[in-house]
Order: sequence, then structure tokens, then C-alpha cells
Amino acid sequence: MRESPGGRNTGRKDQTVENLIKLLAIVAGMVFLFCIWLGRMETGRKKEAPEGEKISREDVHILMEALGLSVEFEEAELRAEKKDDTKPDADRTELTYGQYQEIYEQIGGAEKGIPDFADKYKEDHAFLKEDWYQAYQLMLAHFDTASSIWKTTVFILKVDEEEKKLFTQNSEYVYCSSSFANSVFSKEEVYVKGEELLTSIRVLDEKTILENVWVRESIGENGVYDVDCFYHQLDFAAVTNQPVQREQVADLTFENGELTDVSEKQEKIRGKLLRVADDSMEIEGYGIYEMEPGLEIYKLCGTLESQRKEDLMIGYDYTDFVIADDKIAACLVSREGEMEQIRVLLKNTQKGNYYFDRASVYVDGEQITVEADAMAEGERRTFQSKALTDRVKLEIAGISYGDDYYRGALEFYKSAQGMVIINELPLEEYLYAVVPSEMPASYPMEALKAQAVCARTYAFRYVLHAGFAAYGAHLDNTTSYQVYHNLVENAATTTAVNETSGMMLYYGDELADNYYYSTSCGYGTDTRIWKSQTNEAIPYIPASKLAPEEVRASSADADEMGEEALFSSFITGVDENDFESREPWYRWQYEVTQIDIDEMLARIKERYQANASLILTKKENGEEEYYVSEPVEEIGTLQDIMISKRGPGGVADEMLITGSRAVIKVISEHNIRRILCDGISKVTRQDGSSVSAKTLLPSGFFVIETGKSGEDVVGYSLTGGGYGHGVGMSQNGAKEMGSLGYSYQEILKNFFTDCEVRQ
Repeated sequence: MRESPGGRNTGRKDQTVENLIKLLAIVAGMVFLFCIWLGRMETGRKKEAPEGEKISREDVHILMEALGLSVEFEEAELRAEKKDDTKPDADRTELTYGQYQEIYEQIGGAEKGIPDFADKYKEDHAFLKEDWYQAYQLMLAHFDTASSIWKTTVFILKVDEEEKKLFTQNSEYVYCSSSFANSVFSKEEVYVKGEELLTSIRVLDEKTILENVWVRESIGENGVYDVDCFYHQLDFAAVTNQPVQREQVADLTFENGELTDVSEKQEKIRGKLLRVADDSMEIEGYGIYEMEPGLEIYKLCGTLESQRKEDLMIGYDYTDFVIADDKIAACLVSREGEMEQIRVLLKNTQKGNYYFDRASVYVDGEQITVEADAMAEGERRTFQSKALTDRVKLEIAGISYGDDYYRGALEFYKSAQGMVIINELPLEEYLYAVVPSEMPASYPMEALKAQAVCARTYAFRYVLHAGFAAYGAHLDNTTSYQVYHNLVENAATTTAVNETSGMMLYYGDELADNYYYSTSCGYGTDTRIWKSQTNEAIPYIPASKLAPEEVRASSADADEMGEEALFSSFITGVDENDFESREPWYRWQYEVTQIDIDEMLARIKERYQANASLILTKKENGEEEYYVSEPVEEIGTLQDIMISKRGPGGVADEMLITGSRAVIKVISEHNIRRILCDGISKVTRQDGSSVSAKTLLPSGFFVIETGKSGEDVVGYSLTGGGYGHGVGMSQNGAKEMGSLGYSYQEILKNFFTDCEVRQ
């Protein structure tokens, strides 16, 4: 059947309409997309520059260099400047968004999750400080894995633009950003690297109060006062509208870079400082005062300086105490009088502490019994003879100090823990009882004088910095400090004290550290044997040969004696040229025939508890060997004991104890001497005499030879020399030098190089 003409025309019309509709849809879509594009273009043209504090290019360079990154954006800089040649130079110091984009691309910001801020800025917009620091904090996570850059808050007291130094309440910095030049009395959050202040993140709108500042000077004119202050070793100046008195302690309040309030503290008391506890002080005639948390101590006599509580002079009334709200706010050390008195705390040798239940005192023919239970807490009772040359006798049941007659005053104080006894007396008279207790009175006079100077110097250091401030004492009467009243006074030692009266040992302008011990093996060592935090040798106490100068010059250097074969050859023989070669302790033998492994393990554990870092256990990881500090539970059967490292002079510094179940490294001569001393075996000296060694070997200068049964070590024998730690002055070395005609100054110079004796 043929289709009619009318049907064909209808189909064509429908197709045409359909095509037209499709075309209109396409055109409409294109128009829509074009409108969106135009809208975006219009939005871009209308994008406003963000408001807020801008980051400077200088600070960006500083912070990126601190990360070890070099940033270049010269072309972006030029493009920004070409857009507006009238732009002020000051504005060109700001980082633009275009420059941030270049940094972003250089460091791979997209991969590191650092924001690009594309929806916020046009290319020539100045970049906000808050956005930069948001991005920089993320950069630190990727580029500063050692965390060498950190945030902190500082209050800036002083700026030295010439030296580019900045001083805060507690620190001194070199500053990098020039913005710090105008930051005096500003509290700011900052970035720090080492001792450098890098940049300021933001200024904090907070009130800052400096407590107990020393106002040194105040000059006023027309209602304006220039105030010169001193605080934490720092001089600084401020201006206030408030009248201020000079030479006063005050709290200073700062807001928005200005001194807004001065609160003076003018109440003062003065009295003998009896003791200093953690949070209180006792002042004679006034009782106990708590200390403010912000306590400051100023030394006003001589060079003005801030001091610590440890610097306060116990037993003296050279200090004014500033009182506020019934607490001590500040201490003003206003005098430097002669410090002739020393306060000695007596130890209860029965109890092993400083507390006594009962004691009897005999003074001017009268006997007084003092009982702890009869005293109130905080009570003091003092006993002293009316005549300066008479002494007070002290009797305590079951305890004898060798000499029971004390010069000066005996003071009984009832603390919360119990009754303590303090002997206060002139420093020179204290030495009358120390020198014979530390060195035999039969020694040559020049040796006794050297000992007197050492003892005086040592004691005076504790007069300046009390060792028992909480008790109100400078030191105690035991070997922990200096032996006192162990033996009665002697005319020879008293003469040595009197003929060196006031003489002390100095290194430059400082009192010298002066250590001494009994006898050397022919060599001394240095202070590194004690493994202090710094573990640095004191320069004027060297390890050296103890012999006449001409012999020393041709002998092995003390450092060379750390070599095992050389030291072994030396210590197993006798060098007749050594000062002490005829002393009994110059050489000794020690033999343990049967090791008690359980007892040795107990001593190792004891030393681990004392200082875990000096007792190490061997670990293995493949071929790698290393040592860690961990509790020692077992050793197993002993396979070897050896000195693995020696210090200067040949002293044993490290020892390896090899067992079937552990290898232990013992560090320090003291630990080695303790662990190898079984408390049973005796020491045989070179004169044939035998001496007990209860807890320590005579010295750390020895070689060891093990005795075995099969593969197991069952015993050991030591060949050693000397008695004591070997640091500083050998007392028997001083004795021999005195016998050879050396003066006490020459003796001291021999042991303490570059030091001098003076008043």
C-alpha cells in the first residue's frame, strides 16, 4: 500500500520541530555556562583584599631559613610592583599571595596538606599573618622533625638594637625579626630556635605583673617619673605617672606596653637568719615567716645582683627582709661583714640521722639535761660559757665524738622531726678541731698549713652556701663534709691554723674546689671519675705524676696511664722517685679466694639503685652490641671480670662482669671499688700489715687477675696502690713534700695548678 502525501509531510514537520528544540537546548546550555563564567569573572574582579595584620617578607625569609629552606619569588615580586608603581615601599615589604603560591609550589604544599587559600586571595593581595602561621605550623611537622623550632610566650623587658639582643624576665636572646625592636614591655607569642627569637606570632593583650622588683632610682618631673629597675640580673627603665620611692621593692604592672601601676612594699625587718626551709625562714627575734612564691633576693652591697636562697647567709644578720601580707617578699643583703662564724650540725651516729632524744650539757660548772620531749616545736635553747676561752661539754649516752668539749655555743632546736644540735663557733676555732681530725699532727708544719688552707677554703664555701639551710647549719661533722671533733685539738695543728689565718685557695676571683685524699699510687686523677652531669674536668685539678718536677718531666703522662699494659707495668712495681713510694698504702694486695655470687649481685643491685645510669646490661641485635640501663636480676656463673676502661692516671673507670646469663658494665671507680669489696677479705699493705676493707677497696688504682676452676671464675686478686679517690691533694704526698722543704704554698700549687693562696 502506498503512503499518502499528507502522512509524509507530517513526519517531516515533527522531525524539524524536534531538531529545533534540541538546538534551543544547546544554545540555552551554552548561555547558562557563559553566564556562570561571567559570574565567576565578575566575582574574581570584585574579590576584596582580606582585612587583618599582614605577614612581612622579612619574617617569611627568617622562618623558612630556620627550616633550612631557601625561598625565591623575585618574579612575583616584580609583577606585584609593576601593577602599581606608586605603591609605597613600606607596603612592598608584605608577602603577596602570589609569593605564597610560589612557596607553596616549591615545598610541595598540596602533597603535604598545607592550605593554598585560593578562594580567599587575588595574586597581588597582601597575605595575612594568621594564614601564614596556620600554614607554617604544618610546615614544621614536615620539615622540622627534630622539633628545633618551638612556640613560647615572652614578656620583653629590654631591647638592645645595636647588638640585636632582647631580654625577657628570665632569658636573653638574639632576635631576628626587626619587629622586635619596638616590643619593650610587650607580651608576645613567638617562635624560638636555640637562643634565637625568630618572629612574633602575635601580641597578647594581657596584663603582666612583675613581683618584687628592686626600684633602684626614681626621678620625677611634671608628674612623670623615670624609674630605674633591677630584676633577674637585668637593668631596665620605665616611665610612670605614679610617684615612686627609690630603693624599694615593688610589684610592677604593665599593660599595652606601658607601666600602669607600682605597688611598693615598705615593711622591713632585720635579724639573724637562723634557717631556711623550702617555704619558710626563721629570723631571730621574729620567728618563722612563710615566703612568697615570687620571692626575690638582691645583693645590694658591692655589685648589685640577684641571688638564690642558697646564697643567704645562715647565722648572720646582714639581710633586711621585706614583709608583705605577713610573708617574706624579698631579701635585701645590705652588708658584707666579716663572716667569722660557722654552724656545724652534729650527727647522731647511733641512729644515722641528726635527731637526738636526750643530751647533757656542762657549762660554767653547771649540768643541764635537755630532752626532746620537753621542748616545743620551734623552740631553741643555747648554751655558751661566759668566758671566750672556756668550752661547753656535751654528753650523749652511747655516743662519743672523740672530743666532747666544744668551743662557742651549743644550740638545741626542736624541729617537726626531732631535736637537733648545732655547734656555732668562730671559723678559725672550728679548724682547730678539723685539721687534727683530717691530718696527723705529727706531719711537717708546712703540710699541716696546706691542710689548714684546704679545710678553711672548703668550710667557707659552705658558709657562703649552707649545706643544711633547713636545719640552720652550714655543714655537718662527718666525712660527708669534714671530720670535726674526731680528735682533740693539738698545739701543732692549732699553730698551722693560726699562721695561715684567713688564707684561702683561689682560682682567679673564685674560691677553688679543693679535694684531698690520703695517699696516691704515684699518680692522681681528675674530677671526671665522679661522673657528674657535665663530666668535665676542673682545669686546675689535673691528673698528674706525684714526684719532683724533674722526675715528672721524664715520666709517662697521666693520660698515657690509661693504657692497660703501661699501667700494669707501673702498678706492679715501685718507682722510688714517687713522693709516697715508702708509704704503707703506696702499694697493696687484695685477694678474694671464693666469690659469693649472690653477695656480688646484691652489691650490683645496690649500686643500680644509687644511680641506674652507671650499671648497664649488654644487649645484642644481630652483630650489633650495645648496653642499656635495666634492673639486674641474675648473672649466672662467672666467666670473666676485667677492667675495660681506665681514666687519667690509670684509675679503673669501667669494668665488665661476664656471666653465663648476663654481661654487666660497671661505670665509675666508686662503683667498681664497692662491687669488688666483699667485706670479708683483708688488704695487705706494702709494709706487710693487714687492714680490713668493710665496704670499699682502698682505691681504684689496681689491676685484676682472676682465679678459675675450669671455665668459671671463682676468685680474683688485685694489685693496687694508693688510698682514696685520687683527686686533688694527697695528704701523704703533702707530708713528703713538707719533709723535703716545700712551703705550704708550693705544696698547694703542686696539686692545684694555676691557683693562688691569699686572704
